[in-house]
Amino acid sequence: MRRNILLVVVLLLAASTAFIVWKAKKDPSTNIARTDSNFKIEDVNTIDRIIITQKDGTRSDLKRSGENWTINGNHRVRKSNIEHLLRGINQQHLEHIPGPAAAKNILASMEEHGIHVEIFDKSGNKLLAYSVGGVTQDERGTFFVKEGSNQPYSLTEPGFDGSLRVRYALRPVDWRDIRFWVEENDNIDTLKVHYPKQRQHSFIIYKKGNDYGVLPMFSTTPKRENENAVKIKSYLTTLSGLAGENYLNESPEKDSIVQSIPFMEMEMKYPDKTSSLRFFPAEYVGDRNSPTIFRYFIDYVGKDFLIGQHEVLKGAFRSYEYFFE
Repeated sequence: MRRNILLVVVLLLAASTAFIVWKAKKDPSTNIARTDSNFKIEDVNTIDRIIITQKDGTRSDLKRSGENWTINGNHRVRKSNIEHLLRGINQQHLEHIPGPAAAKNILASMEEHGIHVEIFDKSGNKLLAYSVGGVTQDERGTFFVKEGSNQPYSLTEPGFDGSLRVRYALRPVDWRDIRFWVEENDNIDTLKVHYPKQRQHSFIIYKKGNDYGVLPMFSTTPKRENENAVKIKSYLTTLSGLAGENYLNESPEKDSIVQSIPFMEMEMKYPDKTSSLRFFPAEYVGDRNSPTIFRYFIDYVGKDFLIGQHEVLKGAFRSYEYFFE
């Protein structure tokens, strides 16, 4: 009887040991310190600044500014891009740990192509720093290495099928908000909207006490009475939401385009400055199976050169007659 009990105890101990060994192999995170494999921040609201540096020296310095973010201290960040990045920082987690042979190759690749990431809180304390490398063979995982470490880890994000690197690989211009209107509408003294080839539709919005009035730009256009103040305010609000598709500041076509006659040009006068916008029709080039999308090149004089779709920009193209009952 005692022999049988002793045998049962030995079998139970052997089974327990086997389970522990199997569990360790099944879950590699049991073999390492949790802090070493943790590349996520639970509360992204504590993040105030993220610096992303490419191997070629390109630097994207993302900083929280109230409810928005800025890129390199100059421009507002596109909301969808920063939300995508923060969601990843909150959810990216360990998928597996590469073995020594694989780790050597991963580290060599990171030396050439790695993207360095530094994350800070509101007090300037570094919360996390790591480098982002390439993807696994099945392209489901992305390699990460903690700053000061030589152990790479493969990370994934629940519900996201693809490389986590893409959200870090954006150039500074790709971070920028496509809403390009940066003027403070409440401070505008005068807004001139001119259609060079349709002069009769041109107009001037001017400050009239606490409100705004509207006049034809040219004396050849009959002056109307009883402008609609709601439409004027609505128009100014629409301008604040103007958005392009892409920034084309390096486009070789820019010089020739800005020398042509624009479809519409705007001049915004303030007590201390003047800004100008010009819209040029863009020839659509596509294949037979693609729908025709009419676009404009946008010259924000002294600031940016962009392209945008008519359907997004059309709210800016109002005529003098629009502002009356």
